[in-house]
Amino acid sequence: VAIGNPLGELTFSLTSGAVSAKDREVTLSGGVTMNLLQTDCAINSGNSGGPVYNESGEVIGIATAKVGSSGVEGLGFAIPINDAADIANELITKGYVSGKAYMGVNIDNRYTSVYAQYYSMPEGAYVYNVESGGCAEKSGLAAGDIITKVGSEAIGGYSDLNAAIKSFKAGESTEIVVYRGGEYVTLRITFDEAKPDAGTNGVSEFGISCIPN
Repeated sequence: VAIGNPLGELTFSLTSGAVSAKDREVTLSGGVTMNLLQTDCAINSGNSGGPVYNESGEVIGIATAKVGSSGVEGLGFAIPINDAADIANELITKGYVSGKAYMGVNIDNRYTSVYAQYYSMPEGAYVYNVESGGCAEKSGLAAGDIITKVGSEAIGGYSDLNAAIKSFKAGESTEIVVYRGGEYVTLRITFDEAKPDAGTNGVSEFGISCIPN
């Protein structure tokens, strides 16, 4: 059972359904990948943050997303309550969520597939600069590199890189492939932990009115 305020107008609405998956990997519109409960309870804008209960009245999830494509019905998703409780407890005791991977790179969003094709270079995330002393610099990543792969994930630009990093935790290691000086180079990176005041995973965009040299 999902309880919420769909459309911001229908307070205390209740919908019911079944849970068809407990650990569904879902990529949301912002590029974030999460493991979620899948349910056919009707979930709409305004339901997010509302509880999803089982028959015993226990909260099993927090409504968070739905597939909104035309012709699609009954594909709603909720954050499993154990995951939500862990996050809440960390926020209460530490003031931030620990263990988030942090890379520390600035990606030039002017480098697009059009730019890559014109100059016969690969698509990827163009590194504008790296944070001094951070894990990206320690791995050998440098300004001018084009990141084309992180782990098993192909990288076509900023959004892909942002999503890929969010699939790792602080302290985990993986290989990254970069295009540098006309050849591909494989580096090994061990991710830092995002600082309490960090609003991102250390992958940010940079762009001004000209194109990179």
